[in-house]
Amino acid sequence: MAEVTRERWTGRAPFIFAAIGSAIGLGNVWRFPYMTYEYGGGTFLIPYIIGLIVMGIPWMMMEFGMGRLFQRSAPGAFEGIGKKWEWLGWWPVWVAFLIVTYYTVIIAWSLRYAISSATVEWGMGQAGAEGAGDFFFGTVLQLSDGPTALGPPVWFILGLLAFVWLVIFLIMFRGARIIGKVSVVLVIVPWILLVVLFIRGITLPGALDGLNFYLTPDFAVLGSIDVWFAAFSQIAFTLSLGMAGMVAYGSFIARKADVNNSAIITSFSDAATAFFAGFAVFSTVGFIMQAMNIPIGDVSASGLGLAFVTYPVAVSMMPGGNALVGILFFLCLFSLGTTSAYFLAYGGVAVPLMDKFGWSRIKATLIVTIVAFLVGVLYTTQGGLYWLDMVDRAVCFYGLLITGALACLVIGWVYGPRKLREHSNETSDIKIGAWWDWLIRLVVPGGLIFVVVVGGFMKDGKEQYSGYEIGALGGSDIIWIILGVTLIFSILLSFIKTKTTGGGE
Repeated sequence: MAEVTRERWTGRAPFIFAAIGSAIGLGNVWRFPYMTYEYGGGTFLIPYIIGLIVMGIPWMMMEFGMGRLFQRSAPGAFEGIGKKWEWLGWWPVWVAFLIVTYYTVIIAWSLRYAISSATVEWGMGQAGAEGAGDFFFGTVLQLSDGPTALGPPVWFILGLLAFVWLVIFLIMFRGARIIGKVSVVLVIVPWILLVVLFIRGITLPGALDGLNFYLTPDFAVLGSIDVWFAAFSQIAFTLSLGMAGMVAYGSFIARKADVNNSAIITSFSDAATAFFAGFAVFSTVGFIMQAMNIPIGDVSASGLGLAFVTYPVAVSMMPGGNALVGILFFLCLFSLGTTSAYFLAYGGVAVPLMDKFGWSRIKATLIVTIVAFLVGVLYTTQGGLYWLDMVDRAVCFYGLLITGALACLVIGWVYGPRKLREHSNETSDIKIGAWWDWLIRLVVPGGLIFVVVVGGFMKDGKEQYSGYEIGALGGSDIIWIILGVTLIFSILLSFIKTKTTGGGE
């Protein structure tokens, strides 16, 4: 079979920044800070760091190592273990594809708000604060009554979505060489913006109260299963593992590169970014509490509500620099989101297609861009938010956790983690021992299965997810259908025989 030369990163720094950029994303700003506050403040860092060390870093070492060892993306790596396992490499490809179809829409919302922040379109002062929610759901999303009431696309968002995909395509079609260079900029810029937002946040009245809520320890929570579920789930989501892309990024690593050290640097950089973002977020939450004379329980501090309702409330109420702060915050979200988006689209989807079918880079990236954009149109409709919620639950929760657990079990009990460990140790300053084998065999898959069962099956199996009704189907039914269809497509792709083992240039 003809083998095509593998593309390479131009150096270690571009690879590290590309990996960090893929890991840090929107969730670092709106998920980690809230979970720290919700689950014991500073105490949450204990199970989080434990999870990072025993789950996140070993899992990342495994995906980087697989890519470098087999010199192929996820489907090719699992095919290298045995042809019957190729489907397990395609399932996370579908996960990555579906995630990026709606993730780019959220990036488009960020651009919409960056533009709106120039005039603080949702209003200033108390009126603006009270109208921030209506602006997001009514003006920006034009949200309908339910998932069956799609309505037409919101044309402003659709146009911004097209722009987002144009930017992503222009980065992707040049491959790892350009992705690495662009990532250096798009990782450093949000770090700078977070510093600026942090400085502005701590100078606001009430900022220290917000930071106290963020970090005040409550050691009693360590005995609760909920805090461990929260910490482990955050580890799974934040590092962009289980989405095929890290295996592809690992396949671009030079043969003499340090896999273990790179995984550690990437993981701790992601954690540090999330932790620091919490200072910018909760200093602002404290300001809202004081400015509006409300308890913290009345301040939405997580998810989409934090980014697109709570922060605009703060912008409206700030004593000065409102427009600039709003613009910087949403440009920060745009930068964070873009690095994760082209990671998903290129490493997660385009590279596996190049490897499997021998497509040129331009052909693969163009097809992925066009198809993902067309699917994304669904989320720009007036009922799009409901579908975004269900698809996110299906792939960004169940999909990445289940495929991650299965991948660890196959490496741990079929291929043998010792082979992968010895391969990585050959060129790594930090040598990992036989203990890593058991983390991959038992701890990582056990932790992922724990999250799936506690946070997934025990909830969605009892009642329909979020109470959605789509004809005779409910929200949970849609989730199971998405998982089943992507699994079937993954198996079918593994049956297709091709004449190439490498992606075209």
